[in-house]
Amino acid sequence: MVRNDGGYVVSQADEENGGVGSMYPGAGMSMGELLRTWRRRALLTQEQLAERAGLNVRTVRRLENDGLLRPRTTSVLLLAKALDLDGAERAALNAVARDRPADHAAHRPAGHAADARPWTVPRQLPADVAVPGIREREAAFVASRTTQAVVFVTGMAGTGKTVLAVHAAHRLAPHFPDGQLFVDLHGHAQATAPVDPGDALARVLRTLGVPAEHIPWHLDDRAALYRSVLADRRLLIVLDDAADEHQLHPLLPATPGCRVIVTSRHRLTCPGDARVLSLDTLPLTEAVALFARTAGCALDATSGGDPAVTSACAPETPPDVLAEIVRRCGLLPLAIRLAAARLQAHPSWNARHLLDRLTTDRLAELAAGHQSVTGALNRSYERLPPDQQRAYRLLGAAPHSSFTLGTAAVLLNTTPARASRLLDHLVHAHLLQEPAPGRYRLHDLVHAHASTLRPPHGARPAVRVRCRTASLT
Repeated sequence: MVRNDGGYVVSQADEENGGVGSMYPGAGMSMGELLRTWRRRALLTQEQLAERAGLNVRTVRRLENDGLLRPRTTSVLLLAKALDLDGAERAALNAVARDRPADHAAHRPAGHAADARPWTVPRQLPADVAVPGIREREAAFVASRTTQAVVFVTGMAGTGKTVLAVHAAHRLAPHFPDGQLFVDLHGHAQATAPVDPGDALARVLRTLGVPAEHIPWHLDDRAALYRSVLADRRLLIVLDDAADEHQLHPLLPATPGCRVIVTSRHRLTCPGDARVLSLDTLPLTEAVALFARTAGCALDATSGGDPAVTSACAPETPPDVLAEIVRRCGLLPLAIRLAAARLQAHPSWNARHLLDRLTTDRLAELAAGHQSVTGALNRSYERLPPDQQRAYRLLGAAPHSSFTLGTAAVLLNTTPARASRLLDHLVHAHLLQEPAPGRYRLHDLVHAHASTLRPPHGARPAVRVRCRTASLT
């Protein structure tokens, strides 16, 4: 090996070939040797380097003397920035900082993570509460190792986005030895504003071992430091309940070694080649299975998955009653779980009694503990700007949940072009469905919720007149 003036090493064979070949920075050199070489190249004293990096000069001296066995990740990043190192040099410095020879780090096969980790490995995934057999195809898609590095899981409130994301993350976790992060962004949390992206970055950086005093104030600087910390790590990151792109984009890694699963009620703009999975309501068979298992019932294994039950769950209950229960729940996972919880909480009830209650006032029945369908939809509604809230209430005042663009323009008392823009925003927020171009539909529970909200003053009689004008049937 022959060392050149820039801290690079060229193999003897390559030197004999005129220096053409596998040249890499600092192969075989210690961290102290690398720092001294690059500091002298930059024409800096130890004091000047310490000042430029924002470190104590004693720290620089100890590092150059190889006196720190586990240098802080932040110190290494600050030194790399102060020395204006390129990508290969930063990789070499990170390698020796983690007790790996620089040439080994440069040539380690992709996917082989280092064993020595001077940071705390986060294991933040919540418990996996997914019910077997429910949304298996969707889970396989999100958990596929061939899927892109970023996957968005979107859908209306209550479709089970978080449950699916956490379930898929548990499947993927063994492939990410540097840890798993779970960040609740509170895009639609009750009585809580969405998390500021700078605050989210600060929390994640502290989790990854960056001392609070070394976290910069500016959002862009925090995002840059976050990307630098993740540059040579393999982490799985779940960003739950994202509010918008402004909140989300600073939290996306820049290197392919990490995997990100994002959940949101909004159809967010996806960077690069990110994949999107839009969750709909459940198929009838899966909906019945979810209700039966959550309520403590057992499906008949000989029925091929049809909604039939054994003696473990009210043998006198016809299958059509169970099917009608989940239909009254709109085939929505949250509503189905809440209905099952209601049945479990009242031993004297049977499925027919629950169905009767769901027939009279289903939104009032679809609540258990601190969870309710009304509360979930309220939080989606409250995040809308005033003009979209007004449109939502007016559509709820109409007697039917399906309508055309022309009908919507009449209901909203506006032009078709403006009505189209308002409807697009509601579709974007997953409060409205567009089954075909120019045709729209409110989910049954969404329509029921919108109808309970007070319409603009004097609007309800006017809506009835407009409905007749538009021949809405």
